[in-house]
This record gives sequence, C-alpha cells and structure tokens, in this order.
Amino acid sequence: MDIPKTPVSKRRANDKWDKENMAVLACKVKKNEASAFKDYATRLGKTSNTIIKEYVLGCIGKNNV
Repeated sequence: MDIPKTPVSKRRANDKWDKENMAVLACKVKKNEASAFKDYATRLGKTSNTIIKEYVLGCIGKNNV
C-alpha cells in the first residue's frame, strides 16, 4: 500500500509558511561526534533533531510548548 504524496499545492503552502516562520540552527562537529550523537539519540528512542530542539526550547523557557 503506497502512501499518497503531498499535493504540490500543499507542499508550496508548507514551504512558504516555513520560509516565513521557521529558521534552521546548525553547528559543525566532527563526523565521528555526529555519529555518536545520532547513536545516543537512537538509544533514547528520539531523533537528533528532537533532542536539539528540546534543548533549545528548554534554554529559552519554552520546554512545555
């Protein structure tokens, strides 16, 4: 059973909203450190993005949003 793809119009609307409302935070780390962090996240049953996002929101007092 194939999952239907997002319609192009919806994708455009999502992209527009993201461009106006979202930002990407990034940092450079060595590949082995990134791999170790991803393994750590997997052990917690989370993604690396989720862990970083939770940390950022906690730092600014929005960890219960």
